[in-house]
Amino acid sequence: MASERVQRRIDRLLDQVDESIDQPDWETVLARSQAVLALDPDNADAVNFLASAERALGSAASTANRDSKPASRSASASSQLTSFADGRYQVKRILGDGGKKKVYLAHDATLDRDVAFALIKTKGMGSTSLTRIQREAQAMGRLSAHPHIVPSST
Repeated sequence: MASERVQRRIDRLLDQVDESIDQPDWETVLARSQAVLALDPDNADAVNFLASAERALGSAASTANRDSKPASRSASASSQLTSFADGRYQVKRILGDGGKKKVYLAHDATLDRDVAFALIKTKGMGSTSLTRIQREAQAMGRLSAHPHIVPSST
């Protein structure tokens, strides 16, 4: 159970989500819902708000599993992978799990920095979908060199 202080923060974030839905400001709904889930991965309201924001934004990247109940989210997290690429990326936690990909917060041991690692679910995809996913991955890889994106610092 969350401490009283953490619960107050969660309540404030959820109030901000409510206000943002009235606007409608779906990017803020998405961001605040993610913040709540970082504090309380089993928060059913945040999962529902997040799914609504993703539908409204047409987001391909999901950060909550729409197909499972919130309580099963943390239970499945304990049985997940601990590293990728022969240990280069050490998984810290799951950031989100959706229909098309699972996103992890991982530490890149080679570059000594935290990264978001998206594991794309390719089961059942046709060749057209796989080609689209490959193009998306290449585009995402080029973003780190974009002049308008500030690199993260460790």
